[in-house]
Amino acid sequence: MFMYYVSVSILLLLALSLISPLELVTTAQTGISFPVGISFFSLFSTYYTPYVMGVMNLSSLQIGRSYISGQPFEYGNASLQLNAMLNGTYWAQDVMLFHEINNRTFQVYMVINFWNLTGPFVSLVQNTTTFDGLGVYCYQGPTFNITLPVSLSLFMNSSQHLQFGYSINGVKRVYLTLPFHGLFKLGGLSVNGLPNDLEMVWGGPDGGSVVDMIAQGSEELYFLQGNNLTIVPSALSVGLDTAESAYGVASSTNLENIKKPFADINRGVNTPSVLWPVPPNINVTQVNSTVHVKLYYGNYTFSGQEVEIKVLKGLNLVTLSRGVTNSSGEVTFTNVTQSFYEVYFPGNYSLSQSYALSSPQLNHLINVTTSTFDSLVHFLETYNFKKALSSDFNHIKYHGETSVNYLLLEVIGGLTAGILISAFLVRKYT
Repeated sequence: MFMYYVSVSILLLLALSLISPLELVTTAQTGISFPVGISFFSLFSTYYTPYVMGVMNLSSLQIGRSYISGQPFEYGNASLQLNAMLNGTYWAQDVMLFHEINNRTFQVYMVINFWNLTGPFVSLVQNTTTFDGLGVYCYQGPTFNITLPVSLSLFMNSSQHLQFGYSINGVKRVYLTLPFHGLFKLGGLSVNGLPNDLEMVWGGPDGGSVVDMIAQGSEELYFLQGNNLTIVPSALSVGLDTAESAYGVASSTNLENIKKPFADINRGVNTPSVLWPVPPNINVTQVNSTVHVKLYYGNYTFSGQEVEIKVLKGLNLVTLSRGVTNSSGEVTFTNVTQSFYEVYFPGNYSLSQSYALSSPQLNHLINVTTSTFDSLVHFLETYNFKKALSSDFNHIKYHGETSVNYLLLEVIGGLTAGILISAFLVRKYT
């Protein structure tokens, strides 16, 4: 009976794709919604790694309605996606599809979308389809229930073959291995012009959909660098490559430990922002020749950080004194007799460089080096989020149990059309 409904669904999708294929394509993130979570896109260098992982520590979740333009509302469905570009030519998605049963229990479907952005698959033929030269493979893995609070992770390993996996409360499982290997490319552009980013983000259930949801928890994003699993050196609050998006939930910086930053996921309005590195605020108070400095960012203060006082010598600023902040993020400098000086913080771990001037007259003498933070802000201000690629998980049955553990299906309709047209539009209009 299950296979009968699947067959009927496939026939209906095929018919729709023949009658009006463009109506199935949604490639733009809608309105003020974005994929919410953490992404890493290196602007200055390219990282190559065989292993990527995202962690979601989830304490509460409420999923409302989701919407694709021109289609009825769905309720209680959302996706958590780990996405990365393999060799800059394959887009790999390791996905948890959530269906809300009650406020603490969720049914989760493991799904993989794997795209060949250069043409049809050669070594991988079975269970793939070709649409105008584009190869695509889709896989439905295990289904299980989770109870909140829960610690989840998604990971992909390309060291020998391409493995897709997940973990629940520390128990790991690899549920699919594909005959592909190479390295995930973090930085630069893929063959279709999209950023080679690494992202773990919340979004709608499929097809570029938008979901209204509330979540509370934290996210972490890692990649293997040498022999060490490393926190990404910079992070954004939005995904760059997927078109599924969410509103009602926001990602913000947690800097309790600047060596191990992560993102807090809470209720709110998410806007594209830099999670880290960020420039701390510098508060300066001077009494006679004593200068008191406090280093902070929001409610966070930073101990053990080196701060410099620079003074004018001719037309240049030279270091007069160095100090280290105490447990309250404060440091005091004495015998500062000059009227014009700069308080300078060079940056450290997830903190970017920052400075404060004793007088605006010094502005013309400051040779400000563009920081990673500045460059990422500029990137977000100029990035066209309409380039994002739509996924499609329409073959998943959200309600009820199935009689099989997994199902391999050809991907049709909006899935293939969406990514293909996205790729063509990127090349044509950028």
